[in-house]
Amino acid sequence: MLSISPNFTGMLSSINRTHNTNPVTKNTNQVSFRGKADGTDGQDIFVRKATADTLSEQEKKEYAKKLEQVGYEAFSQKQYTSCIESLKKALAINPDSARAWHAKGSAEKELGQYEESIADYTKAFELRPDSANSVGLRGLSKAKWAQEIEREDFEYSRELYSSAISDYDKSIELNPNNPDIYDYKANALMNTNKYREAIDALEGSIILNEDILAKNPDNTGVKIKLANAHHKKGKCLYTLAPSPYSPLNTEARDEFTQALEYTPGSANTYYERAKVNKRIDTEQAKADIEKAIELASDRPRYWEFYGNMLIMSDNEADRDMGFECIATALKLRSEQN
Repeated sequence: MLSISPNFTGMLSSINRTHNTNPVTKNTNQVSFRGKADGTDGQDIFVRKATADTLSEQEKKEYAKKLEQVGYEAFSQKQYTSCIESLKKALAINPDSARAWHAKGSAEKELGQYEESIADYTKAFELRPDSANSVGLRGLSKAKWAQEIEREDFEYSRELYSSAISDYDKSIELNPNNPDIYDYKANALMNTNKYREAIDALEGSIILNEDILAKNPDNTGVKIKLANAHHKKGKCLYTLAPSPYSPLNTEARDEFTQALEYTPGSANTYYERAKVNKRIDTEQAKADIEKAIELASDRPRYWEFYGNMLIMSDNEADRDMGFECIATALKLRSEQN
């Protein structure tokens, strides 16, 4: 029989609506191009005033180089449209710069211009067929595009995911030591319901990130990446469990527990662990969902989950509280919509 924790009952009347940052669900694995540039005012003035038509061949090369530098600096300042414009001019003079095509593709990816981004990464990869980064980020652009069009064109989104996975495999072949690519591959596999293959990719990400963390134990970014990987591996195992009695449930719970060791403030991981524990340890599920609500009380699905648990209780007070939780979930959804 469920029982409600004493310190939980007051939360229904006073919900903390502060939006908590959830490090596990937050997208922390973005790879972006960061070029180097001098960024001096003199260069900017030169780029603005000079025209390629008036320059000698040597001056054109210098002009293209300065345009590239301005583009890279614009990217570093998240001025993606300016970056693209500068690199377009540079590439019109020197179309053989793999770095410029790559950077332009990265800026387009950031703006959601995925078709253009894929074309530019392809050009960069043609010029530098040893570039694991270009082919890997081409895969990421394809996956992002697939996610964007999934509802409108499901079949084409599947083709894009499949092509993205091929790009990730090529990137791993060229550089097997980049944990982010394993993680991106896992995302694409999960989005196409290939959970066992996704687990393999996540294990690659975990091993590589653990090696990085061992060398720098205070690296918060790597801890978040490890939490993400364990969290997603737990979701895969939970999805694959054929019944509540499957040992995969215990494995999933262990993965979520491992994720919480890296990001103990993740409300979403407590919620996901609560879903697993509902199958194998009801009291622990209750503790997990209460913790999730404590960390992020503005998320309707947490209240709904807890309410559905409580209304199954043999205790009348628990059932009443369960209906209140469901009412709170409905109220929050209404406010947020």
